[in-house]
Amino acid sequence: MSLIKALPLRYRLPLIHGTLGLIGRWRARHWTKATSAQPKCGPFTVSGFFNESIGVGRAGQLTAQALEAAGYPVHRHDIRPCFGHIRDQKAQLPGKNGGVWLIHANAPEALVALLSHTPDQWSERYRIGFWAWETPKAPEYWVWLAAYFHEIWVPSRFVRDALARAFVAYGADQCVERLRVMPHPAPQPPVKADRAAFGLSPETCEILSLFDAKSSAARKNPWAVIAAWTKAFPVPGTQRRLTLKVQDLSDDLATRTRLEALTSQRPDIRLFTERLSDVDMGRFAASFDVLVSLHRSEGFGLSLSEAMQAGVPVMATNWSGNTDFMTPENARLIRYKLIPLDDADGAYSAVKPDADQVWAEADTDEAAQALYHLCTDAALRQRLGDAARAVSNQVNAAWSSEALAPLPFNSWL
Repeated sequence: MSLIKALPLRYRLPLIHGTLGLIGRWRARHWTKATSAQPKCGPFTVSGFFNESIGVGRAGQLTAQALEAAGYPVHRHDIRPCFGHIRDQKAQLPGKNGGVWLIHANAPEALVALLSHTPDQWSERYRIGFWAWETPKAPEYWVWLAAYFHEIWVPSRFVRDALARAFVAYGADQCVERLRVMPHPAPQPPVKADRAAFGLSPETCEILSLFDAKSSAARKNPWAVIAAWTKAFPVPGTQRRLTLKVQDLSDDLATRTRLEALTSQRPDIRLFTERLSDVDMGRFAASFDVLVSLHRSEGFGLSLSEAMQAGVPVMATNWSGNTDFMTPENARLIRYKLIPLDDADGAYSAVKPDADQVWAEADTDEAAQALYHLCTDAALRQRLGDAARAVSNQVNAAWSSEALAPLPFNSWL
């Protein structure tokens, strides 16, 4: 295992996913595909990375909370231990076979969840996958697994289209109708700011950009944020500061070295690498005056959505999943041009060359102008922040008891 972890991502991911796929297809000979079988009632189990401060873990927590708020008793089930039971299948699901099993993880991790449990634990459950992908077409190796899920929930129209495009391209047209857009719900209770706890000055306009290095530095594109900042403010000042919050640079020495080199000569740019819990991360982001993301692609943009719900003005690339909830009225959207996907050493290095596989390059000149206005115009920040709060109502609409009641899974509870 240590030898596999030492491999670059471009080799590691195809090896891991290829091996999982071979095991899965072999065992799937005895699996029950998702059909319109007679419902067998049972518990509502939600599986996710509940004990980890990562985006998919945070999203799983929000899903469980929203279901509970709508009146559904939820059994939380942590996926991480499943990775130790792929061979022996000794993982245990809560309750007897039957009911609903929502796996809040992408296809490879959802496959691990299926592999680690004997089929007699889940063959008669209504199975829902919650998947997200950040390029215009999902990977081919995700497609065959869709047949084993009654529904696949996705956080945005962008992800829905990416999966639908893959299903059609790789011969699984019948799975397109299983897709359902379910935006990540708002946290409860709402996140509150605490500037003093994070050393943020009341006299300084504090700007934040954040990303997890494991989610691909090329996709998150902090380089564009730095370029826009230095264009907006060629000379460092004390009235404003940019914080780059980066999680988990342990396996990405190249990104760390590049970030340190770019920020070392700018006292108005801070590199923040301290790991924060989910609760603290929410308070941290809510404490800034502006959140900036010049991403090349987002499946949804959970950090953007949560910041807006807390009343933080947000500036972001006008492309991909975040456009479901960001508008010119509640945010600053930056124009872009589409370029071929290129992530040679990152999480998307295994994506095959394809005319569909593009992502966005934000216009740093326009971003610099927007940054300047946001930093120097408190009234503009207040106006955008006030408008942004309404995102909570928008994303929560799909999770109300009235919206959930007609969905097919209810007959299995």
